[in-house]
Amino acid sequence: MPLSLNYLFRRLFWSIAVLAGVTLLSYLILVLSPGDPAAKWAGNPRGPGAAKAVELARKELGLDLPLHLQLLNFLRMVFTGDLGLSIAYKQPVYSILWRNLAATLELLFMAYIIGIPLGSLLGIFSALKRGGHLDGVLQTSGLALANTPAFWLGMAIFATLVPYGFTAYGRISTNLAIATNFQIFTGLYLLDALLQLNAPIFFDVLARLLPPALAVAAYPTGVCLRIVRTLMADALLEEHVRVAVAWGVKRRTVVWRYAFRATLPGLVQVSGLAFAYSLVDAMVVEYVFGREGLGRLLFDAISVSDFRLAIGLLIVVATFYLIINTVADVAQALIDPRVKL
Repeated sequence: MPLSLNYLFRRLFWSIAVLAGVTLLSYLILVLSPGDPAAKWAGNPRGPGAAKAVELARKELGLDLPLHLQLLNFLRMVFTGDLGLSIAYKQPVYSILWRNLAATLELLFMAYIIGIPLGSLLGIFSALKRGGHLDGVLQTSGLALANTPAFWLGMAIFATLVPYGFTAYGRISTNLAIATNFQIFTGLYLLDALLQLNAPIFFDVLARLLPPALAVAAYPTGVCLRIVRTLMADALLEEHVRVAVAWGVKRRTVVWRYAFRATLPGLVQVSGLAFAYSLVDAMVVEYVFGREGLGRLLFDAISVSDFRLAIGLLIVVATFYLIINTVADVAQALIDPRVKL
């Protein structure tokens, strides 16, 4: 059996340990950095009573406790699912995170819908043309895509589209949403538009989503192109593939059923590893395009010393990294019987 309960328990234990480490390290860095969250919580008071107001705020936030007690208290809050109120927004941290997480995930999913299939197809084509001029061009392109900074690519795409009348800044046209009585259910605007059969909103959201998605898709496209090309080239030289060719099996069958199937475990693993990196890319690119999401939220949280919200964001990123990599490992074990967990 490729999957065992022992593996899942071990993975859960180490995931909890990683989240605890991320929480402690993030708390130390943010709380000890310049800026006083207590002053922000107190409303940046002025006058004779300002010092007393800030001191009361420090007690409310628990910042008057010894550092080791602060760390233990914050760990308890994290693992009980209650990070309290955001210092900047005065709203529950997790509710703020969820609203903005939906926006970032929508961008990331669209980028993966573009990047994974495109990179895989280009990798297959490169492997079939291996050793040729086109193979070299595709491999170089994959290397460039995988190493181009997402924020730079996002700004380049935005600057290229502006002369052609591109003004799609943000996630949605507010006037159009009001005119069509658009309602938000899931926070994923494309899905919400489909559920309401609201075609004008769907195409407006899609037009605003595609340019930043192309910037985020560069990394998974380049990574998948190179890994699929390498694995596919090796698979085409396997004995059973060469025998199938010798027996006159159709080219399409050889490529897709025998060769490409052998690349799936590696492709799944690499896609999972690239997810967390692409999540960070999405957070950066959405800021370039004026989209709400985790990127803008992180910038605002750090600028106003909202340590609760900033740490919550880091925990979300770490959690997604752990979940996606666990799912990728399990999927690889299910696809490839040789892999045992």
